[in-house]
Amino acid sequence: MIIINKKRLIAISSLLLIAVFAFTFQKAELNNTVQTVTLPVSNKVIVLDAGHRKAR
Repeated sequence: MIIINKKRLIAISSLLLIAVFAFTFQKAELNNTVQTVTLPVSNKVIVLDAGHRKAR
């Protein structure tokens, strides 16, 4: 039988709480956006080609 006293219960719960906070902060840092250079595209045509056509 496992006996869990008050001191051990507090230690386990605080470790779990620290792990959850660390995971949350690590996950939040992955969503950073980086500003890039924007080029003027007025009066220009942008064509996107998927490139899935077979060569003959």
